[in-house]
Amino acid sequence: MRVFKGFNQSGKDVCPVCGTNDDKETVLVAIDGTQEGNNCQAIQVHLDCIELNYDPETGIIYQLIR
Repeated sequence: MRVFKGFNQSGKDVCPVCGTNDDKETVLVAIDGTQEGNNCQAIQVHLDCIELNYDPETGIIYQLIR
């Protein structure tokens, strides 16, 4: 996963977890179902907002967004 030093604040995008566009370390998360070849659409998410969980029975890594 590539980490960017800041949040791209040029649009109206906000982090889907915290709802802000604070200028903090950010990663791009692929949007399911948008892949065409090796490209896909993505959303910005603050790195410190990510709290992943792993289910060993299904092999799925996930995050609940409350």
